[in-house]
Amino acid sequence: MSQLPLSLSLPPVYSEDNFYLSDCNRDAHRLITAWPHWPGHALLMYGPKGSGKTHLGQLWAGRAHALAWPAAGLDAMEYPLSFHCLIEDIERTRDERLLLHLFNHAREQGYSLLLTAAVTPQHLPFVLPDLTSRLLALPSVHITQPDDAVLAGAMRKQFADRQMKVGDDVIAYALPRMERSLGKVRELVERVDKSALAERKNVTVPFIRKLLEK
Repeated sequence: MSQLPLSLSLPPVYSEDNFYLSDCNRDAHRLITAWPHWPGHALLMYGPKGSGKTHLGQLWAGRAHALAWPAAGLDAMEYPLSFHCLIEDIERTRDERLLLHLFNHAREQGYSLLLTAAVTPQHLPFVLPDLTSRLLALPSVHITQPDDAVLAGAMRKQFADRQMKVGDDVIAYALPRMERSLGKVRELVERVDKSALAERKNVTVPFIRKLLEK
């Protein structure tokens, strides 16, 4: 009887140990670790999808013992806010007035807010003048797409977490042939893990080449 492969999707772990510091995220990491000594009560961190905003946000939430909330779910949030709070993807907010109220309430009560977005402050799709002016006045920091050092480190760590021995030549081959995002690194590692188990093969450059050509 052949053994069926078990595809185990491991939950992401956001820690300092598996955060890869590079030029693309150095300024953001410096501000995150500087809390609570921020220039104001809130900070806007923006960058493209897959650049590592969630990882940095979770590092800050751990430091600040903050709630983490997706902006798309703000309409279900209990009010008033009584904790520091991470609000992710604010461009997806459905209730601009609630976001404005939370912003003002946090400032009045002395709570910190870390806001993330995929677009620049100038391109946030809000129409409330008060909300727009407050966000434009916030200290902000940009994260760019992860560079090779960050992607290679993330891939190496995720293979190791799955107890897979993968050479640097495999990682060097895969990186220029995949979408440059941390999310895509995770997807590729999961795919490699599943295929290697199913085919009972070691992960080599020919194995990766065949997998990527599918």
